[in-house]
Amino acid sequence: MKRFYKRCIIQGYKGLDSAQMIEDKVPMLRSSGQVLVKVHSTSMNPLDKRMADGYGQEVLNSVRKLEAECLSEPKKSEFPLVLGRDFSGVVIDTTDNKYKVGDEVFGASFPTKMGSHQELVVVDTNSLVHKPKNIHHSDASCVPYAGLTAWAALVTTGGLLSSPKGSCRVLVLGAGGGVGYLATQLALHHQAEVIGVAGPEYEEHVKATGAQYLNYKQDNYARDLISLSGFDIVLDCAGFGSKSADLAPLLRTRGCVVTLDSPLLKLTDAQGLMAGGVNTMLELLESNLKTVGNGQTIRWAYFAPNKQALQKMSDLLAGGELKPLISKSYPFSDILTAYKDFQHEKQKGKVVINM
Repeated sequence: MKRFYKRCIIQGYKGLDSAQMIEDKVPMLRSSGQVLVKVHSTSMNPLDKRMADGYGQEVLNSVRKLEAECLSEPKKSEFPLVLGRDFSGVVIDTTDNKYKVGDEVFGASFPTKMGSHQELVVVDTNSLVHKPKNIHHSDASCVPYAGLTAWAALVTTGGLLSSPKGSCRVLVLGAGGGVGYLATQLALHHQAEVIGVAGPEYEEHVKATGAQYLNYKQDNYARDLISLSGFDIVLDCAGFGSKSADLAPLLRTRGCVVTLDSPLLKLTDAQGLMAGGVNTMLELLESNLKTVGNGQTIRWAYFAPNKQALQKMSDLLAGGELKPLISKSYPFSDILTAYKDFQHEKQKGKVVINM
């Protein structure tokens, strides 16, 4: 094994444009249940851009401190920080007998952990599964973070699997985005009736999933949307956030709006953990007071590691029932260019970094 490897890092919260490439010593596995993965492909998410600007630092650094205390390790600065959550690659070292050297794996690391925009990454084995043999690393690297976020929204928070197959109606706002596109396919796999809302540039892709497509830029969009009311789940992948209660009239009785744009990290960054946490809960309570009379709820969803869900998505990938939408691919040697493009250009699909 070589002694050094390349990493793309940021040294402060100054945006993606401040990233730099460095060489570092190969990391060691320090506890059981870990593997060292040689990354073949990774991808970029909007979270990378936001984290590079300091988004979520109050909560994430508090969790990092707690993790260090639980492991009796000294608290270290988060810098140099490696961004990137998704990875697909090959195991080159392991402390878990369920994985051996040479296994092809893919997964997503939690935002408190070191990211995947580097040649080698240490990963807890609860954050990965074996990659399907018939799926390329570049495709596999587009699914874990967005897919697990979609799963957390639809299944864990929205209760999709608690309804019989074929009985659920789902509206996905932002169906052309990384999370929305996979959420549309996951809901369809459960035989839900799915309406996907996206811009005209995504019409072909949304229709190809089998979902009904609505163009939010059309003049008759609001009328058409209201005519389709009676949804069990309205999934907000379009940034409605605190205004998501305005979507409640589209629900059936006992339906729910699930938004991925919770104010938690924004408020805790601005107000601190205590005040930000309290005000976050007050905002959620206020939103639900507007809808509780109809038995409808406003819910917030967040990415969460889920090995069983990731294995399910692996099976769907292998069977061709889950397909990511890829916009651009860059070699790792051009990752700084990829960062600049991602910072300043709108991407139609996922951006992949191949080693």
